[in-house]
Amino acid sequence: MRSATRLAAVAAAALMTLALAMPAAARPVTVNVGAALTLTGANDVYGLSSRRGIDMAAAEINAGAIAGVKVNVKTIDDLGTVPGASAAYGIFLRDRVSVIVGPTLSSVALTVDHFAQGGRTPVVAVSNTLPGITEIGDHIFRASLTEQVVLPAVVKAVANSPRIQPKTAVVVQGSDTFAIDTAPIFASAIVANGMSLTKTVVVPPFTTDFAAIAAEVKSADPDVIAVTALPAEGIPLLKALRAAGYRKKIIGSNAFNTQDIITGAGTASNGVIVGAGWSSASTTTRNTNWIKAFRKLYKRTPDQFAATAYSATYVIARAAANGKTATPDGLRTQLAAITGAKRVPTLLGRFSFDANRNGISPVVVQEIVDGSFTLFEADR
Repeated sequence: MRSATRLAAVAAAALMTLALAMPAAARPVTVNVGAALTLTGANDVYGLSSRRGIDMAAAEINAGAIAGVKVNVKTIDDLGTVPGASAAYGIFLRDRVSVIVGPTLSSVALTVDHFAQGGRTPVVAVSNTLPGITEIGDHIFRASLTEQVVLPAVVKAVANSPRIQPKTAVVVQGSDTFAIDTAPIFASAIVANGMSLTKTVVVPPFTTDFAAIAAEVKSADPDVIAVTALPAEGIPLLKALRAAGYRKKIIGSNAFNTQDIITGAGTASNGVIVGAGWSSASTTTRNTNWIKAFRKLYKRTPDQFAATAYSATYVIARAAANGKTATPDGLRTQLAAITGAKRVPTLLGRFSFDANRNGISPVVVQEIVDGSFTLFEADR
């Protein structure tokens, strides 16, 4: 018995020695992701969608989609507020995660990303589109396309459409920070594309009855309306505009890139045109297979927020594989190296970061037709 015990101990020691002697490349790199996402409250639709995309990608990567990399995700509800996200970031920095994904809202990121920059922990934004995010510092990256890229692209597509031929436009600005910051981008793009900006209508805070606002916009009879507002105001705005008799096209900001806009506004959402980094209407084999898998897993149709978060998780894992490291500094270096011709194939298309660490991928223009997102057709 003693001999058997001694042999077992020797064998165990040999195995341990062998494991320690294995080259680092043979052991999987584990990326600890801290995801700060809005999972409750008025804007939970975006955070919940992002969470699904991250979790789906992590499961695939852990099953071998990227050799030598494992992804461990810890998600905390950022509550859609600075205090909530600050608490989440505090936990992630204490735990020394490899990378932070989030927070959901740009207005929150503009404050809390400073904490990550100070802690030298990389952040990859998956739903932040406002200006000023990556300017916080060299540890802040963004996978989501900025409003400065998307809004001019969608306005140009509408302006050049033979079937719409818009000459006049009205901007409707919600009361939230996102709307306040994106309305000027809409206005500049409208003027730059040869349309006359008739007026900008601002929604007062705490508005619950949008009939008067809709009547004011309808009286101007613009060829198109550009609406920027989060769902709490965006959905009733769409309903009120259609109820007031406005039947022409409405251009929506990034906040309208969710199935919940269609669910909430119903038929009032038909004719809404939005720019996005991804569309469920794309018929590529990869896209259709992913949508099918997503529906099977979550019993719902994915949106841009799920697709961006899913793709960003792969970009992070690819960076870890490239550098064979998941340390915050090592991962930051490898993320910054995904630039120029060193693009990563993703669900969004060939992806890279520009010199300011903003994501570069194709812009897709889509229109809601009969309750579904479809690819925008300029001539019909």
